Amino acid sequence: MTAAGPTEVPTLSPKVLAIMERIEREVEDLRGLKLERPVEKVIITPEELKRKVEEDFLADYSPEEAAQDAIELWLFGLGDKDLDLFEIHKTMLSEGVAGFYDDEEGKMYVVASGGFPAHARLTYAHEYVHALQDQVWDLDEGLHFTDETCKQDSEYCGGVQALIEGDATFTEYLWYWEKATEKERRSIQRYYQGLEMPGWDASPEFMREDLLFPYTAGEEFVIALFKQGGWDAVNAAYQNPPVSTEQILHPERYPADQPVRLSLPDVAGLLGEGWEPITEQNALGEFWLYLVLAKSETRAWRLPETEAERAAEGWGGDVYATYYQPDTGASVLVQRLAWDTPDDAREFTDAFLRYATNRFGSPQTPRPGLWIWEGTPWGAVIFAQTAADRHVWVIAPNLDLAQRLYQAAR
Repeated sequence: MTAAGPTEVPTLSPKVLAIMERIEREVEDLRGLKLERPVEKVIITPEELKRKVEEDFLADYSPEEAAQDAIELWLFGLGDKDLDLFEIHKTMLSEGVAGFYDDEEGKMYVVASGGFPAHARLTYAHEYVHALQDQVWDLDEGLHFTDETCKQDSEYCGGVQALIEGDATFTEYLWYWEKATEKERRSIQRYYQGLEMPGWDASPEFMREDLLFPYTAGEEFVIALFKQGGWDAVNAAYQNPPVSTEQILHPERYPADQPVRLSLPDVAGLLGEGWEPITEQNALGEFWLYLVLAKSETRAWRLPETEAERAAEGWGGDVYATYYQPDTGASVLVQRLAWDTPDDAREFTDAFLRYATNRFGSPQTPRPGLWIWEGTPWGAVIFAQTAADRHVWVIAPNLDLAQRLYQAAR
């Protein structure tokens, strides 16, 4: 969807076009890839960028979906039920952006209110990599990096997005140091030293880490591949893309360490009428498991980052579902997790119990390996069980429902 009133390529000055073409040649030289066909360039103002983000975002994400996602985040302890995710996302996606490649349109958008400043050139180098990726491997059809896929398998999309963004970030870094002029580098440094992003600064910490993950962890993943076999190794990853955030966080486990595929019982059937799905079946993954333990909404619930990292590191696979009841406001979470080894499961359980005790209070322990929380501050009943290399976690509004969900999930 094109924003109203953008200025098309013919109005670009010869000077700006020459700089763009120079960056394109430099990026192609660094990356060892070439475009198969020209990419249309569109110059838009910051105001037009905001409109385009809002229009595109509204097309894919409604306030109603955002409200449901807030309930799910609340179940995982990452946010308040009233968290206005729609406005937060909208602000974060448009703030500080200097340009982007739209793979649906096959167009390059350059944000400028006058001229083509050095920081926009840096962004252009990054986004030009996306144009190369799209034409060589086809982000939608080839890599299946689509909204539909991500709704069904967010772990796969987390891995693929980290490959895509990590590749572009690493190439951007190389362009900055090897191709940008000294004047451009000084200008870029001044720009980012003075950049203010109040919306970003005010957003929840877990959201900032989630948005940064594909760029930071993704770059480390790509650098690890590059050290092993140069660009050939990175290019090969597009033919066999990473399928989990675990593989991104631990490049040495790619591609051999595949997630265990788990399933859930018929949660909708157990709940009965009046319940609506938020997520019928998806995976949380190692990175988001770390966020749950280390970046909870309430700081008193959080575990130290190193402890949360160690606890999440043995992740072998998981599946979860969340539902809510519009009439009563009730909600449920059912999750099954698999661990690489029983020792990994025990390490996670020790950390999880510290987190859960911080959040829910002291549990009942009717038998070894089973913990139950009743009378929590917000009225929920929680079951958690660890057996060998498996873990089950259930949150429900009452004891009867929690028991039924737990018995089916265990």
